[in-house]
This record gives sequence, structure tokens and C-alpha cells, in this order.
Amino acid sequence: MNMNKWVFNVRLSRNIKHIQYLNIRFYSDSAVRVRFAPSPTGQLHLGGFRTALYNYLFAKSKGGKYILRIEDTDRTRVVDDAVEQLQEDLKWLGIEFDEGPSNNGPYGPYIQSERLENYQRRTQQLLSSGHAYKCYCTEKRLELLRRDALRTRTIPRYDNKCRSLDDEDLSHNEGKKYCIRFKLNQSDGFFNDLVYGRTARNVAAVEGDPVILKSDGFPTYHLANVVDDHDMKITHVLRGVEWQPSTSKHILLYRAFGWNPPNFAHLPLLINKDGTKLSKRQNDITINAYRQKGIYPEALLNFVISCGGGFVQNKETNNVYIKPLSELISKFDISLINSNSCQVPLDKLGYFNQAQLKIELNTDLGRKRTTEELKNIVKNTFSNDKSVDLDLSENHLNKILKWSINRITNINELVHENYKFIWLKPSESAIKSMDYDIDIVIKLKHHLINIDDFTIDNLGTVLKEFSKSNNIVYSNLMKMLRNIISGLKASKLKIRLLLFIFKSFLLFMYSSLQQGPGVSEIMVILGKEEVIARLNKACLKG
Repeated sequence: MNMNKWVFNVRLSRNIKHIQYLNIRFYSDSAVRVRFAPSPTGQLHLGGFRTALYNYLFAKSKGGKYILRIEDTDRTRVVDDAVEQLQEDLKWLGIEFDEGPSNNGPYGPYIQSERLENYQRRTQQLLSSGHAYKCYCTEKRLELLRRDALRTRTIPRYDNKCRSLDDEDLSHNEGKKYCIRFKLNQSDGFFNDLVYGRTARNVAAVEGDPVILKSDGFPTYHLANVVDDHDMKITHVLRGVEWQPSTSKHILLYRAFGWNPPNFAHLPLLINKDGTKLSKRQNDITINAYRQKGIYPEALLNFVISCGGGFVQNKETNNVYIKPLSELISKFDISLINSNSCQVPLDKLGYFNQAQLKIELNTDLGRKRTTEELKNIVKNTFSNDKSVDLDLSENHLNKILKWSINRITNINELVHENYKFIWLKPSESAIKSMDYDIDIVIKLKHHLINIDDFTIDNLGTVLKEFSKSNNIVYSNLMKMLRNIISGLKASKLKIRLLLFIFKSFLLFMYSSLQQGPGVSEIMVILGKEEVIARLNKACLKG
């Protein structure tokens, strides 16, 4: 038998010299099967996506299969259309499944609520073998146990009362509502975590027997994930580290069934920059929210892997690199995943998006796609204003994109307030409300008509010479000119420019980017013909 990899799981007694049993497991890369098993309780967020992505990278790097399974046994938390949204988000990110609810496979159904009969059959198997029992404790009694634990400052746990019920006790409870609990036994619960190394936890010493089948006939996570992983031939389970304390419990379930457990890898906690846990309650970190903001899927992929490891780190840590999904697959190494909590610098996502935007604009197809997208964004933003004339020519759009590439992180920013001048011509009412010398504007217009070199550097020189020869304070000339060609009053513009310059300063601190557009730059962006037209409109102020 030609196998690519061997895995040895050795369970040791407390006396390390005595080996209780040796369990040799082997698998070939082609036999690798992993699953992403979310609960449909809301939108996919960064934490869930990280789990989905790392499972995908591991499976595809081993030539294995990737399965989507929906764990919807907690019916009180199920959100309508969550499964459809989840699959749409993952498809947008380039994550495709080999088996799942939409494309099925040999081990379906892939929605747990459709597998209830199987869980009940497996539970009966544990009852028959003496590894589980019926629990008749009421919710009131369980609540009293919790309160007593809080009073004594101990960890709440079930006291296993129903484990020792005799035949007479059982007959007295006949007809009463019950759940099924699994009997935990004293064991170190040893397993080899592919991220954290050797891990052991004697769950029976710190927990009471867990419920595996609820009184409504639905399984708990502990039973359902073990049964499904076995039945679906899952070889590796990659999930969040919050499940690591439960893994020893799951190992005991595997042993009770007489099954070999899969290999486990627990992904470290994602935290905010302030050290708090990244939570699904942060609505702005959902995948759908990022899509709406104009974030590229490639940017999101590379941003997430930059936080959690799994790759050889580039020594030039200040640079942002965008790697295609195929390259991420080929270079993924599970042994390089960080075991420490991963800080997620959400403020850096923009730099990844900017890097992908540059890639898009460097290809004919990407540039055409981006230009069309920008056109639609501008149309949608200003569609209600029938009084404006929008310049949406391909030449103008391409010129704006070329100018803005080092200033923006995504193209949605080009319709923000400080960039309105690019698309909207100043209204007559705006012009009339401004205070300026019409004679100076007329002179300036005629002067600029004769300027052939309409570049930033030359315009800067021309405007300084004009202010000097006409005895106008240069700063006053700039204020007047900016107001006329942008259509914004100085007071509003000042606030917006301050905000823009602050943002530009932050970008500059990261990668030496330029600051906000000056008057000369605005003139170049609009072009000579448009600047003259706007000055001419100002000359007609009556």
C-alpha cells in the first residue's frame, strides 16, 4: 500500500513507561476529507470565514475533498435564508464545495435537521452498550444546581444523579419527559492537536455527564458532530480553539462507539487590536458587509491569512502582497498556523484592497471591469439629482482611476463628499452664493486658455505668477478658484479637506502616499476644457 503520510496516536497511562494501547492510523493525501460545519444563525463573519478558508486550503493542498455541512439542530437560533447567504458569500470568495446541501454527495443529507433518525439510532446504540442513560431531571432542578454552584463559587456541573437510577426509580419515571446523557469516564482525553501539540483533559473530573440527545429528539453538538464526522468519513477537523476543551469529550464518544477519531487542529482565537474577542455581533465584519463596501474577495482572502499564519512569512512585513487562491493552496502548511491568539488589524484591510485594485487596473479585463463598476456606482449615487450632468465617458473614468490609485482603498470612496467635484458641476445657486471678483475670474479664464502645459507643476507656477501680477494674495486666489471649480463653499470644503488630509496622512505613514488634492491637481483631474467651462459659468454670475 502506497501511503503518503502516517499518523501515530499513542495513548499513555500516568506511568509513561506503560503504553495502554497503540493506535496506528494512516491516510493518503487523496483520502483527506474535511468539513466546514457552520450554524445558520446569522451572516458569515470573519471568524467563520477563517475556519472555512483554512479547511479549504488544507483539503485542496492535499488533493482532498471539502464538505459543507449545516449544523442546525438548535432550532431556536436558526435564521431564515442564512444557508443561501452563506453559500453565496463563500462562492463570491472563491470557496467551492465538493459535497454539500446544494450539490449533495454520497454521504448526505448535509443538513443535520434532516438526519435526526440517524442520531436517534446512534443514541440507542450507546444506551444498549451502557455508555448513555436517560435523565429525568427537570429544568427547575438543574437551575437549583447552577445557583448552588454560584453560591459556593464552583463551576456549575450536572451531578450525574440519573446515572445511578435503579429499575424501581426508572419505573417511577415512566412516561416523564427525559433527555439522554453520555457517561463520561475518568480519562486524560489525550489527543494530538495539529496546531497546539499534545493536549489532554480529564473532562469527567471537571464536568458532569453531557446531554447528547435533547427531550425534543434533536441531538446536541457533541453527538451530532461526532456521528456526522464518522459517517461522512471526515479525516481532519479544523475548528476554532473554543472547541478544544470539548475535544477530549468527543474522543470519549468515539471510543464508546468503537470508532477511530479524526485528526484535530484547533485554530487560535481572533481578537481585536484592544485584545477583545472578535465577535459575530460586530455587524461590520460580516462578509456581506465587506462586499457592500467594495472590498475585493482576493483582498479579504489575503488579509485573513496574514493574521493567522499557515504560510512562510515574508520578511518585508511593511509590504502588502496579494496572492491568488491557487498559490495560497500550494503554499499552505498547517504546521505554520500560529498557536497564539491572532490580532486582526481591521484598519489594514484597506491596504490589501488597494493592492488588489492596482492589480485590477494593470490588466485590460480588470480595468474594463473596474471602469464599468465605477460608472454604475456614480450613476446610482447621483441618479436622483436630475439637474446635474455626469461625465461618465470611459476616458474620464480611466483618468480618475489612474489619478486616485494611490489615494483610495476602494472605488466607492470616489463618490464621497470630498470627491463630488469630479462628477458634479457647480450649480447656479452655489455659484451665486459665492463672494468673488468677476473681473479677476474673467482675467484668469483668458490667461488659462493660453496655457498649453496643463500639468500640476506648471499650473502651480502659472497661478503664483498670476496672483503676483494682479496683486492678489495667493491664498485668497486659491480659495476662490477652489470654490468655483469644486462648487463647494470654503467653510464646508475646509472641514471635508481636513478629514481627507487626515486620512491621506494615515496612508502616507503606511506607504508614503500623497496628501489630498490641491487646486492645481483638481484642475488637472477635471481637465483644461472643464476648468474653463466652470470659470466661464462663474463669469456669468448675475
